Amino acid sequence: MSKKVIPENIRKSIPETTPARSASRPIWLIVDSQTLGGIETHIQELATALKASHYETQVILWQDYGQTHPLIARLTARAVSVSVLDGKLSSLLRLAKHTRPLLIHTHGYKAGILCRLLKPFLSCPVVSTYHAGETCHGRLALYDMADRATACFANATFAVSHNIASRLSRPSIVLDNFINHLSQTASQGHQIAFVGRLSHEKGPDRFVELARRCPAFQFDCYGDGPLKTALAQNCPANLHFHGMQADMSDIWPNIGLLIMPSRHEGLPMAALEALSFGIPVIATAVGAMSRAIIHDHNGWLISPDEPENLHYWLNHWLTLPAEQRMHMRQQALRSVREQFSAEAVLPALLAQYSLVVNLTPAKLI
Repeated sequence: MSKKVIPENIRKSIPETTPARSASRPIWLIVDSQTLGGIETHIQELATALKASHYETQVILWQDYGQTHPLIARLTARAVSVSVLDGKLSSLLRLAKHTRPLLIHTHGYKAGILCRLLKPFLSCPVVSTYHAGETCHGRLALYDMADRATACFANATFAVSHNIASRLSRPSIVLDNFINHLSQTASQGHQIAFVGRLSHEKGPDRFVELARRCPAFQFDCYGDGPLKTALAQNCPANLHFHGMQADMSDIWPNIGLLIMPSRHEGLPMAALEALSFGIPVIATAVGAMSRAIIHDHNGWLISPDEPENLHYWLNHWLTLPAEQRMHMRQQALRSVREQFSAEAVLPALLAQYSLVVNLTPAKLI
């Protein structure tokens, strides 16, 4: 039986007040992470938006994995405080006692499970966002099961798609991912690109096959992951692997079309980033992708079981007159501004924060 999902009508009851000064007690955003991905990009955007709204915000990385996490530089550039723990529960409890967070917002499996179970000792509310839409296997399947089962210990849970929310052990609120930076002009780039983790659920093998079917065009792949070696060994000459990028902001303007052939998704940040630069997206209709991509408006959606249709819609894009291409780029920019900007999404999240700390948004300071 599917779980009840709280309707997305909470925006109607959100007070229009905004905080006027910084909080003395920080909001924690905590994650266990080794590299950049969709969750880390979401945390960056959320921390930036909270700080811009005058909330003291601190990002907590659960453990130092031996190299400086690229998220640290991104957050430091935005004047967001970052703390790196040593992976010990005692360190988490000690830091919580010292900084007295107003609220802890978890992201990802480990941080979510640990903070929800430790909530009685953290002396503050714990809320969690669930991002992953894929079906996990092996050890990750155990993490996923524990992550969903312990959702009931959180003060509130959020999910980036209805499908993810329906799998949790408590009613959950569906909130969209969002983007702070909105380009004022649409990208004029020409690259046909894949941006994301090179793993089975993201479908990079489908991107490789698409490049193979279109030898007259150059294809560019940005990202890293467990399939990189196998894909690189069997890729066609017109496909270039660029690897993991510490910062995509200078690369997006070179991209003209994003291909997202995923088998499973939540609401991918890469799609929103592309749209924010006026880049249309061809994607499989999985997870909440249909919320971001409106077919024949700012991109095209295909069935996840019919990846061969990627070729059809790619040819359609390549043969569109210049004025129609520009129109789709403008539609891409408009769709992010209206639905996936911080201004559109953050008030709903702040309203939920205020509920769990029993304060109105104006007093959440």
